[in-house]
Amino acid sequence: MSETNNLNNIFISGWGGYKELLPSLAEKTNFYVPFIDPPEIIKDSIKRGGKTLMGWSTGAHIISKDIPENTDKWENIVLIAPFSDFTKSFGTKILDAMIKGLHYNFYKTMNLFYQRCGIKKQIDAKENDASKLITGLEFLKTSRLVKNSNTGKITVIYGTNDQIVKKKEILYLLKIFNNSHFTEVDQPHFINENILSEFL
Repeated sequence: MSETNNLNNIFISGWGGYKELLPSLAEKTNFYVPFIDPPEIIKDSIKRGGKTLMGWSTGAHIISKDIPENTDKWENIVLIAPFSDFTKSFGTKILDAMIKGLHYNFYKTMNLFYQRCGIKKQIDAKENDASKLITGLEFLKTSRLVKNSNTGKITVIYGTNDQIVKKKEILYLLKIFNNSHFTEVDQPHFINENILSEFL
């Protein structure tokens, strides 16, 4: 991962969203995986600004939390399957079960989550990352979006077949970002990177 944002594009992936999931986007952007990559590096990269700041799922949530402070630094902000409160879509009990699963059956737990996201290819999740992934799940249990923004720079993308983030969360978030652009696509939670590349 380059510390120099030569492309002026950043992509912050979802929980467990390794580069292998989105290889084309990983080539076109400075690509970060939440909790696998240190939070302070991600935050510093966002603060530097650039052309397009794009985040998927947990990455979109991380971006959303600080949009008022960073809006003027970016030409475009793209939020893919964002949420204000993950537990309203994916309950705390499920997150606790995933945490337990990562301790006792790492690969099965990751594969079940990927399947629910609509990911069909085999992803080589790294068991050495288990503790970082658990930190991410603990974050999702408590993190809430509380800041509003009316900037017109935000585009929200949502897959109509999403089995992770509920539509009501998207509608709530659109009220928080009340001047944003909204695009629905016939996709699961994991949206094809060819579609996402059009927004760079």
